[in-house]
Amino acid sequence: MTIDRGYMTGVNGSEDGAGQGRFDSGRSVDRATTGSEVTGLLSERLQNIVEAIQEIDTALIERKTLSEKFLDQIKEERNEVQRHLQMLNDPWKTGFYPELEFLRLSFHKSLTSRAKDSRSEELKYWQDTIKLILDRRKLVDEYKELLAAQKRLEQS
Repeated sequence: MTIDRGYMTGVNGSEDGAGQGRFDSGRSVDRATTGSEVTGLLSERLQNIVEAIQEIDTALIERKTLSEKFLDQIKEERNEVQRHLQMLNDPWKTGFYPELEFLRLSFHKSLTSRAKDSRSEELKYWQDTIKLILDRRKLVDEYKELLAAQKRLEQS
């Protein structure tokens, strides 16, 4: 098997891919130097992953705060509409006035819309949180794998 013109050859030296492959650059490489370079790269990647995990943790907290702010705002709007609706006299007490009925209907629509906004925000918060948690889980798994690889390199 050949990748990039002979950099990967078969175990028996053939280029047909028979057997397992080994890296052959045609140069003599000092293993200690290569090992320390790889360990350095792993350390850098591990640090980047830690920073990414911290960023996701921060994003989760900020998203929760934002969701709470949105839901509080929606609740305030809903309470305001309910206060306006309660100020209107019941239709059976005042008689039928088209203007008041239109206003009452508008308030009811607004209440329904605020309830829909609240449900939408809760769903969006859940979706965003799940995505961030999954991304975090992938990074934690990668961190564990790289840490194990780094320990194996240091032991050899």
